[in-house]
Amino acid sequence: MSADITIHQAAEKAQQLELISLMLPNYPRNFTPSDIVAISSLMTELSGDVAAFLNDVAAQECKE
Repeated sequence: MSADITIHQAAEKAQQLELISLMLPNYPRNFTPSDIVAISSLMTELSGDVAAFLNDVAAQECKE
């Protein structure tokens, strides 16, 4: 999996993921099952992009 994002985009996605994670415990009864599906899909996309970016950076560092 290749990350076609910049370090700034990865940082922004990580921050968005953190904010969503912090928000979830505060409003558990306000979410419908479809809300949970949408939120978990968003979290998966955000974390996957950040993980791919970090894996690419780590692989480049190993080559150096």
